[in-house]
Amino acid sequence: MNINNFSGVEFVTPQSIFWNIELDNLYRLPKNYEMIRENISTMGIITPLIVDSKSNTIVSGNLRHKIALELGLPLIPVFFIDLGDDMKMVSLSSNVQREKSSMEKYKEMMFYKSIFPSSKGQRNDLYPALKELKEERDIALSGISKDTQNKLNTIGLMCMDLFPDEPTKLEGFFNDIDSGKSSLNKVYNKVKRLKIKSNCKSEVPGGDYKEGGVTIYNKSSETMEELADESVNVSISSPVYWRMKLYQLPSNQLGQESSVEEYINNLKKHYLEVFRVLKNDGSLFVNINDCCRNGEYQLVPQRFVLMMKSIGFMLNDEFQWLKQNPRPTGGKRSVRRHEPIYHFVKSKNFYYNEEWLKGCIDETNSFSIGTTQESPKLTSSLDFYGGVLLTNVACTKKIKIKCAEISVNLDHQATFSIDVPMICLLMTSKPNDIILDNFSGTSVTGSAVLKLGEGRSYVGYEPSPEYIVASKLRLSEYYLEQVA
Repeated sequence: MNINNFSGVEFVTPQSIFWNIELDNLYRLPKNYEMIRENISTMGIITPLIVDSKSNTIVSGNLRHKIALELGLPLIPVFFIDLGDDMKMVSLSSNVQREKSSMEKYKEMMFYKSIFPSSKGQRNDLYPALKELKEERDIALSGISKDTQNKLNTIGLMCMDLFPDEPTKLEGFFNDIDSGKSSLNKVYNKVKRLKIKSNCKSEVPGGDYKEGGVTIYNKSSETMEELADESVNVSISSPVYWRMKLYQLPSNQLGQESSVEEYINNLKKHYLEVFRVLKNDGSLFVNINDCCRNGEYQLVPQRFVLMMKSIGFMLNDEFQWLKQNPRPTGGKRSVRRHEPIYHFVKSKNFYYNEEWLKGCIDETNSFSIGTTQESPKLTSSLDFYGGVLLTNVACTKKIKIKCAEISVNLDHQATFSIDVPMICLLMTSKPNDIILDNFSGTSVTGSAVLKLGEGRSYVGYEPSPEYIVASKLRLSEYYLEQVA
């Protein structure tokens, strides 16, 4: 091949050269098509087309050729070039003049990649023609930033993996960018999340996680048809707080409602199901928090309690979970370092045990109070900082590292200390009981169930595949400890 073998500019009829199908697949009509057409109509074709001398096929200039035919130009300027038989036809730097769509940019990148599959740093000085074509490629792609190239390339690779039989999916994502419906960054992050979810589903076949006495369903707890009426002994949960954090779920997720009333009504759907599956002598513990909007607290916990009473739950107790590292509270008010934990029951005849307190040492009265060791009682203010029950503090650093090892980005930081469910279990559960957390998250409650043991089993509901995988990683450690 001799790419420098130009025979000079020749003027030929548009009908004597042939449309390049490769380029036709590569490009659509650009947005500035009418402007280019007007310029050619006024000034003629200034930049010559490049045409393979053997096949008379256009190498660069499909668009100019199309306009020439439309305008009925008798002659057009052409460079004839000998590409040889071993090289695919390539669009040269003249295409940089186009206003390219995202799909065109991507196809152009893939086209060049198919021609230059060589690795970075590979010598090309022994092949002058290849070196020159690479320079042309760099010119052609110069209008596309490296960041854009990387993201378009990554989106394409992920879509090929996610939708191997649906090529239109990729085009749909790129159309969202070009139409202004979405940005490149948003589409990139969206496809990345889909890829992560796909990875998670492969980690947990079927989406649900089942091992030993643990079952976590990859779904919302609005319907828990997997559980029979009055089959659960204790339920411990911390639902998504209202307007506090965006989790790895769709934009219409629980907690992102426009009003507190809508949020409470949505929560009611979940806890109607909990009421159905909870035994008459069972207990339900719910950790929920308030937030400030427009200069005032929204009374989320209080509204929640009233809603629960409308279902039929009785409010038996209220604990204040004290935190040493609370989230900053803005405005003319104190930093809120407590969160309520409500204890609901269905009847006065619920199971309750305080005997375990007699075997505990609580020198700082962090969770108990009593004049003698023979008659301690729980205190309503629970200070769990540091792990007063000799358990782990609420920290997701370790589990995040494990998730990162399998390319799962865990954003869940709103976990409560394992002491929270542990206290609840010690006072209201028995050996062989079934424990439910209908907002399972990364399964801190499940950890407490396994740690306490004695035949207790755990059922969770969690719609995020990422958190199912995190739960699997967290809970598998307990099974490994038992085997060891």
